[in-house]
This record gives sequence, structure tokens and C-alpha cells, in this order.
Amino acid sequence: MRWQRTTDEDGMMGIEAAIILITAVVAASVLAMVILNLGYFSAEKTRSVAEEGVNEAGTTVVTTGSIHGVERGESLGALRVTFVIPAGSDMIDFSRVQVSVATPDNIVAIAAADPLVTDAPLAGTWGIIRRMPAAAEEDLFLEDNERFTIEVSLPEGQEIPVKGEFVLTVILPDSGSWRFAGVAPSKTDPVMILV
Repeated sequence: MRWQRTTDEDGMMGIEAAIILITAVVAASVLAMVILNLGYFSAEKTRSVAEEGVNEAGTTVVTTGSIHGVERGESLGALRVTFVIPAGSDMIDFSRVQVSVATPDNIVAIAAADPLVTDAPLAGTWGIIRRMPAAAEEDLFLEDNERFTIEVSLPEGQEIPVKGEFVLTVILPDSGSWRFAGVAPSKTDPVMILV
């Protein structure tokens, strides 16, 4: 007579299912941690690239008030612009600023006046004609809460005629440039508002 043994494999199936379930949970946890770390790494890399870009861009200037033109003869002979820096920006050394004026016919590099702070720069030079507040008169650095008004006096014979196009460029040390493209008014006055 043969002895028949009945085996109950239901218990074994439950243990196998539990092992597979635990393995799946561990694998999902590891995958979730990898994805979270990748997200944190990406966010940190994005932040560092953004900071690097801001540092490379450096400080810029913005204008406040109107941009004025000054008459010379029947043409535009000088330009006046008032600059400030955005809050929290680094100061700008105006002794290292370069200025140029471009017209359809030529590009003229305008030399800095000597001294740079002057009531009226000579033809072919630019200078700081006003610094506000008065405490700003200690140095040539444009800082928070200060304003510098510069006058760019075009060289003799290089004046911008009525309805003449021009581009004024102010190149800042180590931090880019500021540009203004304009057209001289059709009628000149001693001082004209260009923008």
C-alpha cells in the first residue's frame, strides 16, 4: 500500500508573495530616493547656474527722469542722462566708464573730461555735471541712493542734425553697457526732452 501524502502549498505561496511584496516596496523606496536626490541635485544646479549668471551680468544702470538734448547751432550738440543703480546692486566706478555715440555715418568714442566732474564738458568729451545727494561728491562711485547726471558733448562738426538718428552707448566697467537709440527733434531748442 502506498502512502499518499497530501501537501499543502498554500502557506508557501503566501510567504513567496510576502517576499515579492517586500522586495517591490524596497525597490520602490530606492527608486523614490534616487528620483528625489536627482530633483534636489537639479534644483541646486539650477540655483548655482542662476547665481553665476547674475554675478557675470554684474551691476547695471538705469535712467531716471528724461533724457535731454542740448542745442549747438541748429543741431543736437550734447546729450544729458541721469543714472541710478537698482537697489542692492554693486557700486559703479564712473572713472572707468566709456562713452560712444554712433550715427549712420560714423561711430565716435567720446573721451572723459579732465576733471571728470565738471559744469560743462568741452566738445568731444563727457563729464559728470551733477551728483545727488551732495554727499556723493566725495568720489566717482555711483552707489545706492545716488544719482549721476552725465553730459556727453559731441565733437565740433559731429553734431546730430535735425531728425538725425543716433545711438548713445555707455560702457560700464566689468558689467555690460547701457544704450539709447534716438532721433534728434525736427526743431531744436536750447534744451530738448528726447525721452
